[in-house]
Amino acid sequence: MKRGERPFAEVPKAILIGFLILLVAQVVTHQFLMQQQKIRYKPLSEPLTATIYRGLSMGSIQLLSYLMAIRLQLHDNQAGKHIRYSALDYTKLVKWLDLIYQLNHQSEYTMMLASRVYSQTSDKDRLRTILNYIERTFTVDPQLHWRRLAEATVIAKHQLNDLELALKMAEKLSSQPASVQMPRWARDMQFIVLGDMNEYESTIAIIVALLQSDAVNDPDEARFLKEKLLYFQQKMSESQQKGIEGSEKQ
Repeated sequence: MKRGERPFAEVPKAILIGFLILLVAQVVTHQFLMQQQKIRYKPLSEPLTATIYRGLSMGSIQLLSYLMAIRLQLHDNQAGKHIRYSALDYTKLVKWLDLIYQLNHQSEYTMMLASRVYSQTSDKDRLRTILNYIERTFTVDPQLHWRRLAEATVIAKHQLNDLELALKMAEKLSSQPASVQMPRWARDMQFIVLGDMNEYESTIAIIVALLQSDAVNDPDEARFLKEKLLYFQQKMSESQQKGIEGSEKQ
């Protein structure tokens, strides 16, 4: 014990009791404030029909859709604090995103919110809900939304750790007709995901088919594909060698 310090047993009981009362009061106050915050939180309501909102827009449907999107984005800020996305009802959230997109299908704003904002949740079920929305909306206008599906593919791969879902979305990108203009890296995400799944033979076959076709005209893209081809051929060779060594040990 340091010089000048009073032993704990010598502390007056009145001070100890007072300290305990303050500690209990602090815990009770904290719990009360937390409960009040929960009470103040207003969950998302069910949206009305698109027909009603079109009537309310008085001809300014695009302006109304933007205002609705901003209002939706601000919903998670209540009582001066940010509400975690785990508190949001993602089923209702998707209904609002669908509605706003119906009102202004030429805007990419709702898809941007889905891929950049509402995908930032640690809840796997909510994340699947928002990825399903992105994948479904992509099919309506692939030219407008290919970036968001590419982002969703990365999210499925890294945040959700679902390579099968990532491959499914990557295949949708790669299967789009030439009329849908997007960079080759977006179409090439399919064989990248296949490589992560150790599907080396399928990956190599896709790359070879691309190089032999007229689809690749950019020299940089061709060089990129050739590098990937060598990489996956090496990975397949290493995988086969491990298989041989494993069978010899048995």
